Amino acid sequence: MGLFYCAGYPPLEMLKLLNSINFFEVLSFTLPKMGFLSLKKAEGFLRKLLKVHSFKDLKRGLFICALDIKRGRTYYFNEGDPVKLVLGSCALPGVFEPVKYKEYLLVDGGVTNNLPVEPFLGDELPVVGVDVNNSPFEERPKNLFQLLIRSFVLAGRESTNLRKRYCKLVLEPPVYNFPLFDLKSANKIYKIGYESAKRLLKTKGATL
Repeated sequence: MGLFYCAGYPPLEMLKLLNSINFFEVLSFTLPKMGFLSLKKAEGFLRKLLKVHSFKDLKRGLFICALDIKRGRTYYFNEGDPVKLVLGSCALPGVFEPVKYKEYLLVDGGVTNNLPVEPFLGDELPVVGVDVNNSPFEERPKNLFQLLIRSFVLAGRESTNLRKRYCKLVLEPPVYNFPLFDLKSANKIYKIGYESAKRLLKTKGATL
């Protein structure tokens, strides 16, 4: 969503797009060598909608956090191919295949940093963090996929909480009951996030 926003898409247009997406239109199953799902179809989908080839084509500044699994180093990219990089930044290990980009082999940056405030430290503007993984887990995972997702969330929770101290505002919308790929609930999730943001800003004397 960050890439779409910085490319000029307004929020309601992004929501409309989400409601029109078919899961198999953007993702495909692959032989589980390094992941169960491939992002190759997603790349074609993004390039069709986003006519951007570099960060210079974006209308707003953007940093993309991704982990190079080869070197074990987290990067905050603000140059290069934003489509390829954003795909790498959401390649959840074990679920999606890593994304090859130049000399990097990229996976979800949330493995090491799920609240990447670093590019904004020292900036004059206030930092606003969003945490959608603040789930109070109570039930056991029901399958391998749920186990992978929960392990990923729990692994990054401590580092996320530590980084919240650098945020002026932290939004924690209660959306943890929605499955990761629940596109059918996009309208409900949008409304929950919007109303949560309004309440948070109201307590801080701001408006939305």
